[in-house]
Amino acid sequence: MEHALVEHLARQSRAPRVVIDGTLDQALAALDAELAGLAGELEVEYFGPGVGVDADPDAYRLVVKAHREDVGEPGWSLRVCDSAPSRAWHSMWAVHGVGRLRKVRVVRALGDCLAGYLAAVEAAGKADTGAGARLRALVDAFQSAGDARSPG
Repeated sequence: MEHALVEHLARQSRAPRVVIDGTLDQALAALDAELAGLAGELEVEYFGPGVGVDADPDAYRLVVKAHREDVGEPGWSLRVCDSAPSRAWHSMWAVHGVGRLRKVRVVRALGDCLAGYLAAVEAAGKADTGAGARLRALVDAFQSAGDARSPG
């Protein structure tokens, strides 16, 4: 994933106001593609932070697992999922496909989500794989770009 897009997401996740525009959508789509590749190699489930709106922020959560999008085979990815027990973590949206209100919550949750996913990969003993190393590099880049507090 391009460093400029990681940097943009990191800055937006910490900004007083998330600017929803084409650059943010491009960065979220790139993150989605990157994580789909990593998750497919790692095959480690992670049930991340809540990104619900209105009264129940945990009604929807960021989840990495093998999601069944259509009638085809499940594919590993990060998705916004319905957390109701009867829905069994049903995939609702790709991170770049959510509405404006939820997109702000998704962007704000990215730092915790990426760090949490890395912790799950470490706990599964897969951090030393090539995909684990690429995930760690993505998390490090996200954290260092956000810490730089560069204008954006």
